[in-house]
Amino acid sequence: MIKKIFYACMVAGLTPMLTFAQKLQLSGQVINQQTNLPIAGATVRNGAGKTALTDEKGNYQIEVSLGDNLYISFLGMETRTVKVTARQSIKVYLNPKSDVLDEVVVIGYGTIKKRDMSGSVGQVKADDILAGNPAPSINQALQGRMAGVTVNQNDGAPGAGVSITIRGTNSFTTSSQPLYIVDGIPFETGSTPASSANSNNMQTSNALAAINPNDIASIEVLKDASATAIYGSRGANGVVIITTKRGENGVDKVEFTSNLSVSKLGKKIKMLDPYTYANYINEQAINSEKYEGLNYSTLPYAGIWSYPQQGSFDHGTYNPSPEDFLSPGLRTDEHGNTSMVEGADWQDEIYQNGLQQEYNLSLSGGSDKGWHMISGNYLNQRGIIKRSDFKRIAFRANVGRKVRSWLELGSNINYTNGTNNFAKSNAYDYGIIRSALLFPVTYGPNMSTIESDQLNWLASNPGVYVNTAKDQLKSNMIFTSSYASVKILPNLTFRQNFGFGYTNNNRNTYYNRNTQEGRTPRNGMGGQSDNWYQNLTAESILTYDKTFKQDHNLNAVAGFTYERADYGGKSMSATNFPNDITGEFNMQTALNPEALISNRGQTAMVSLLGRANYSYKGKYIATASIRRDGSSRLTVGQQFSNFLSGALAWRMSDEQFIKDLNFFNDLKLRVSYGQTGNQGVNAYQTKAVLGVANYPINGSLNSGFAEVDWRGALNPNLKWEVTDQFNAGVDMAFLNNRIQLTVDAYYKKTNGLLQNIPIGSDVGFKNMWINSTGNVTNKGLEITGKFAAINRDHFKWNIDANISFNRNEVQGLNADAFSDRLWYNADNIFLQRNGYPIGTIFGYVEDGFYDNEAEVRAEKVYANESNGLVTSKIGEIKYRDLNGDGEITTADRTVIGNVNPDFVFGVTNSLKYKNFTLGIFLQGSVGNDILNANLMDMKMGNIGNIPQKLYDSRWTAENPQDARWPKAVAGYTRTMLTSNRYVENGSYLRLKNVNVGYTFNNPFKGLNALYIYASATNLFTITKYSWFDPDVNAFAGDPSRKGVDIYSYPTSRNFSLGLKADF
Repeated sequence: MIKKIFYACMVAGLTPMLTFAQKLQLSGQVINQQTNLPIAGATVRNGAGKTALTDEKGNYQIEVSLGDNLYISFLGMETRTVKVTARQSIKVYLNPKSDVLDEVVVIGYGTIKKRDMSGSVGQVKADDILAGNPAPSINQALQGRMAGVTVNQNDGAPGAGVSITIRGTNSFTTSSQPLYIVDGIPFETGSTPASSANSNNMQTSNALAAINPNDIASIEVLKDASATAIYGSRGANGVVIITTKRGENGVDKVEFTSNLSVSKLGKKIKMLDPYTYANYINEQAINSEKYEGLNYSTLPYAGIWSYPQQGSFDHGTYNPSPEDFLSPGLRTDEHGNTSMVEGADWQDEIYQNGLQQEYNLSLSGGSDKGWHMISGNYLNQRGIIKRSDFKRIAFRANVGRKVRSWLELGSNINYTNGTNNFAKSNAYDYGIIRSALLFPVTYGPNMSTIESDQLNWLASNPGVYVNTAKDQLKSNMIFTSSYASVKILPNLTFRQNFGFGYTNNNRNTYYNRNTQEGRTPRNGMGGQSDNWYQNLTAESILTYDKTFKQDHNLNAVAGFTYERADYGGKSMSATNFPNDITGEFNMQTALNPEALISNRGQTAMVSLLGRANYSYKGKYIATASIRRDGSSRLTVGQQFSNFLSGALAWRMSDEQFIKDLNFFNDLKLRVSYGQTGNQGVNAYQTKAVLGVANYPINGSLNSGFAEVDWRGALNPNLKWEVTDQFNAGVDMAFLNNRIQLTVDAYYKKTNGLLQNIPIGSDVGFKNMWINSTGNVTNKGLEITGKFAAINRDHFKWNIDANISFNRNEVQGLNADAFSDRLWYNADNIFLQRNGYPIGTIFGYVEDGFYDNEAEVRAEKVYANESNGLVTSKIGEIKYRDLNGDGEITTADRTVIGNVNPDFVFGVTNSLKYKNFTLGIFLQGSVGNDILNANLMDMKMGNIGNIPQKLYDSRWTAENPQDARWPKAVAGYTRTMLTSNRYVENGSYLRLKNVNVGYTFNNPFKGLNALYIYASATNLFTITKYSWFDPDVNAFAGDPSRKGVDIYSYPTSRNFSLGLKADF
């Protein structure tokens, strides 16, 4: 009896388990609820993660278990979840997403539905811009993707810095870079450390490259003041909010992505070949004799043998003629002496095909109790210049748990280790690009170091330079964002955010005695530098969200934030090493150490903030915000300031008279005003700083301190810059949302500009920082369009396009001012003048050449000069005497260029046919000038090589009318003024990316989907710019000196193969 009862209990207990575990083949159909038509290509996923696609009639078949949840999704439709309760066919109806208006957008200290937004916020999904388009950093991938956001690479080096400007430049002395927020926490890192050994290298690393782009879910850019004012004194330049991925409900998901890329030099500067170069140098000697009276005994390239001792024919050397370089090889004279004639294309000696490999692995999942996501990333990006590269190893863990119905905890931890080997570029005096272009091509790659050292005054031997110079940066970064969310009442939530970031950078530099930097008498130059940056953030946020009587919705946020940053660094440099064996690793061996440098600092900021968003029937929307910031950077009485904003929106498409038009799916008008700040004052600019001032007493040196004078006189009234911004916008959608347009017009005015002005030296200082009477305005127009050109079941073609116009203008200055010098003897080039934009280039205007003596003597200054001087001026540049005083002086300078574009744009075409995808992305800039400072080294008057275009357009007596460059001479005394010859049109249209891919669904058991793709980046660029690439910005985030190209690292053309596997 007991056995029967036991067996009966076993059967009763196991029957439900067997029932739920029972497998069955389920079929069904997926239908569009709105059109009642079948949906082809919809994804049907069971609880185990296995998927199936519907056929052209919307039918599907999939293996399920009774009790499973079935998830049905399709692009543009709302996802449905259906429970399998019986062995029957299940027909599922999907509703089209009403539009994108119900999408959630991340804004400052919260989220909001697009339909309730009153400000100007741009959003892109990371997967959309990275699909088939691998990018080492997310800010690089943003270029051309969003209206009002201008992205410029500093140069083309691996891991190089990227500059982002939102709605124009607000100031000419403070940074123009936006505030970055990652998972709710400000993201800040230390600057690139430097020592005297690399002081002329303007290359910087890209801080955002420390964030794995594959971990990013979305990027929101807050552009108008109603959106940015909640960030107060740091919101003037816009805010970029980055949200990382988290696990989704369902079974655990494993995702593996990989791509392999080959990078090739995008454009090569055609320099003179050995034959033409030798003719050019000979022509210099001939012209110097003819026009300057400098006689020569033999031509530099004469085609003759020479012998060191008169009467002896031993150790003869051959001085080749230009024609010898047409057939290089060994030359032998009648005495048995041999000499090798060879040349080199030095660019070929430094460039290579760079190989990039990237691997990303993630595990994610979630339930109604929480979520998890763990990922790892490895990137190895070799540059197109030998021994330059960027490597990254990154790990991330994002976990959250709904501990109770009222309590939720979450933490996101990122660790990144990066190594960047710089190839020195963006440098005027020494550098690898400069050496490869200027070094004489009548020497071969195998020339002796003795020969190359004799030319170190001009440029380093490129082969030696690229294989021996060292400039390595190693970085470690930890960034965490954690929170606890407590639901106090059904409509009231308290959230405590905590963020911590720590960055440590170490940089080692060494140039041996065969490079320009380390040549005799320096005998090697080495340096070590490091810095660290630590940022702590605590935010207490209270959110109230309630709908009253179904028509009134109120979302209110109040909060308190505290931030503290600690930083420090040190460096040491030295020259005169006994040898180059140990390099910078043994600094104590150097005979000439420089003074040790160290620093330590701290800043802090506290804030109170509030925002209220009210909506009536989703039709009438009002938003207001306030923030009060207090900063340690300023003095008592100036430390605190308030920042306010307000916005109104009217969804006209919900009005009956608009509905009656039967045209608009959405029509919303928006207006806003707000005030933001820029606390770009140095941390201790308003405080006295003491420096070492040792003094002698009784014949011995005693340590002491004195106030440093290089910082200028203290200004206790210094305060931050303030930007007022007005915005008016309209959002439109029609033809069942197949066409969506957003148009924004804005006006920004920044007052209280920070300026470093000269003052009378009687106070003991030469300069002082002030808030000037000047202001900067930006006014512009942004247009964004999304078009579903073709939207069929099997074939879809979507177009995303944007275009931005911005006009920048300086006003209210008491007098003209200039930006900092670019480098030695490059002063007063960027003008700050009322009525002109930041980025105005100032210089002389050329007026052709002096073609004969009569033209020279027609100039007042040369009318009575000697015949010799007048003859030497023939074939020289003629500058315009704009003030008519008969002389060329600084008073003849005028505006010769503007680095700001008339407009920038981007167009993305996304096509899908069944499982095939094709993406085509074009972007460009129109109307901007570039200061091509590379040409400033081309004096047409020394032994440095020159581009073929310069040689072809040089002045000659036979062809003066087509001259663009002066005659070739052998001297080194020619002075060429900063003129319009160095200003070039920087407009360009670029085929930025083309990618094609195919998705295999359930290719084999255990693999849900496999996406493979091929991609090409920077395929072609249409531009009139003569150098490597018009997308260049040597001075990085410095707003007053943008648009400069000085031996920048060339941009590469990349070809990639990649895959993405979902398990």
